[in-house]
Amino acid sequence: MIGRTFEEVAEIIAGAEKDLPMGACIDTAHSFEAGYAIHTEDGLRKTVKQLDAIVGLKKVRVIHANDSKTAFGSHVDRHEHIGKGQIGAEGFRRILRHPKLKNIPFICETPIDRPGDDKRNLGMMRTLAGVKAGGKRR
Repeated sequence: MIGRTFEEVAEIIAGAEKDLPMGACIDTAHSFEAGYAIHTEDGLRKTVKQLDAIVGLKKVRVIHANDSKTAFGSHVDRHEHIGKGQIGAEGFRRILRHPKLKNIPFICETPIDRPGDDKRNLGMMRTLAGVKAGGKRR
């Protein structure tokens, strides 16, 4: 898989931004499965620090939000519903409320196993982020 590490993402951006405006999309499940401990408080702190130092947070344009069906560091990409996987609801609460991440757009990239799953995942994201109806943070 290309772009598994932040170093690879930074290398891709550096090579391409000479010709095109370029930014990064960071995927929560991919990061977790690649061994970035975003599911713990200390791990998230260290991961955000690494991401900023290596890629630069100003280059992170969007975050694909999805939980992981597979174990930490498994290198197996299996997306799960928000809060139902190995990252978990508390992990997502910390991610969504992190002061350096909360203003980056998040896009749900979760499975749809039954009708309405997309709305349920978005609702879970809003709840964990502390967002009321109308988009205002609590």
